[in-house]
Parts: sequence; structure tokens; C-alpha cells
Amino acid sequence: MSGKLIWLVGPSGSGKDSLLAALRQREHSQLLVAHRYITRPFNAGSENHIALSKQEFF
Repeated sequence: MSGKLIWLVGPSGSGKDSLLAALRQREHSQLLVAHRYITRPFNAGSENHIALSKQEFF
């Protein structure tokens, strides 16, 4: 399997999720998106993520 790994990074509110949603809806898209893992506190329901403790993350 070959392909490209692209990291999409930016500050909170910069539109990362909007860009990913638009890319996912493209016809014939071969885009695969990894899950988001976070260790910081979050606002319930505000992010599509998997919460981990720092010990679990590392």
C-alpha cells in the first residue's frame, strides 16, 4: 500500500474539521482520516475524539 501522509494542524477554530468534512464528501475520495486522540480537558460534545490520559497516550 502506498500513499501520502498529510498532517492537518492549526489552532482551535481555524476550520480543520470543516475542511475534513468537505474532503470526506468528495466523490471517489480515497481519503482515510485517523481518529483524534486528546489528553487535554475538552468541552463535552464539542469534538469528535478519543480521550486518553497522558499515561495511556505515551
